[in-house]
Amino acid sequence: MINSREKGKRFELAIAKLWMEIMGGEVERTSFASKKMDDMGVDLTDTDPFFVQCKAVERSLDLHSILDRMPQDTNYNIVIHKRNQQGSVVAMNLSDFMEIIQMLRRNGVL
Repeated sequence: MINSREKGKRFELAIAKLWMEIMGGEVERTSFASKKMDDMGVDLTDTDPFFVQCKAVERSLDLHSILDRMPQDTNYNIVIHKRNQQGSVVAMNLSDFMEIIQMLRRNGVL
């Protein structure tokens, strides 16, 4: 039987490593670095301008509840969800996604 806590921890560490490869910085798991952020549903530190929640589960998720539980401030809340043999997806509120698209267009990226 797979230990779900260990599976979640490994996924958080993998996302932290990927984040540091692409964005730089020193990303850590909040369960290690910040109990306050961990209690608010944020799994990784130093991922500005995003708050990141990682989920490595096979069952369906209530993404709306997860996003609503996360801090509602200037960062964008995202949930990275992984299923076995299906890869990972990222979910966020549509208004945040549209704001990012508008910023990319204003800066000539799109």
